[in-house]
Amino acid sequence: LYNDQGSQYLVEVGIGTPPQKFIVTLDTGSADLWVPSTECPSNACPFSRFSSSNSSSFKSLNQNFGIQYGIGNVNGTYATDTVTVGGATVSNQQFGLATFTKDILQPNPSAGGEGSSAPGFNGSANNNQVEANGILGLGYPALTQANSQGGNAYNPFVFNLVSQNLIKEPVFSIYLNSISKSGWSGEIIFGGVDQSKFEGNLTYLPVAGLTSRRSSTLGGNNSKFYYWMVYGQGLGVQSANHGSNPYWNLKEMGAFILDTGTTLTYLPTSVATEIVAAFAGSNGYALDRSSGVFAVDCNTANSPARFELQMSTSSSRSSSPIVLSVPASELVIPLDSNDVSTASVCMFGIAPLGGSGSIGANMYLVGDSVLRSAYMVFDMGQNRVGLA
Repeated sequence: LYNDQGSQYLVEVGIGTPPQKFIVTLDTGSADLWVPSTECPSNACPFSRFSSSNSSSFKSLNQNFGIQYGIGNVNGTYATDTVTVGGATVSNQQFGLATFTKDILQPNPSAGGEGSSAPGFNGSANNNQVEANGILGLGYPALTQANSQGGNAYNPFVFNLVSQNLIKEPVFSIYLNSISKSGWSGEIIFGGVDQSKFEGNLTYLPVAGLTSRRSSTLGGNNSKFYYWMVYGQGLGVQSANHGSNPYWNLKEMGAFILDTGTTLTYLPTSVATEIVAAFAGSNGYALDRSSGVFAVDCNTANSPARFELQMSTSSSRSSSPIVLSVPASELVIPLDSNDVSTASVCMFGIAPLGGSGSIGANMYLVGDSVLRSAYMVFDMGQNRVGLA
């Protein structure tokens, strides 16, 4: 996985026979794979484009495809073809061919999951930058756009790895590595776990279902799995050097959507504001109205404070939660340098829920700023997520 300055994580995908290569955003917050088509104009699809006539295994499905993300949108048609990621090859994989995109495929990336990546990244700090040129969605079949557009849900790439018996175990594991390790430093494993990337044991949490994709009613008898989402019991700050340690116990069971396609973590405005103040001090941050993110002093990366998420090992509040703890050094994202120690402009990894990423009332979007601090195992067989 390629760490694009902490804003997104990229993976190489081969589509077609012979394979045409694309670098795409790894996104657990959506479920469709899509890449640009040669029919997409170059101003909307500025990088390499998929030529269906150059693939002997390509089949068009004559079915429209379109996704509205937190920022940007994409339209096109569905097709099937052979898809390879790493050493794993799926035949007849359904995917989207984009004939139009808006605010997604730019030299300054800002695409992904339910939320989005934050604006303000410029490529000047790294002229050899790898550009995102599509999205690989790793969510559940019910989350595919085909399903929400009244068609039939289909198996995303990772679920076909299971149904076509291509992997030993029905899991995929993601290691994003630290924000400071830019370039090809992360890892995704299909069918197993890399024990060398974490200490201690994995703790497994059940995936929370929803009664419908747009509802915020968790669990229940008729619920289906859409997102890689776990039950949440609380969140807050420990060891703050500014004022108190704000902490919130969620009155009802909440849910945390684990979304690698989103740069930041989005919380209710009052909560996000108290958290940034605990890290940066009441005068150490400012809300940038245009982008909806908190600008912070880059020295905030040295704060002893830690952000904590309490994730539940069952759907009941009585279970004792596991705590995912995130240091300040992972939450302060440099914007004008690859290294926070030389940066003069930084943003905070937790943002107020504005127009981007507002989902259900008790559902919170947990993006790369927090997920970097965990090793994650997504278990499609038992509908659970392992964290270490």
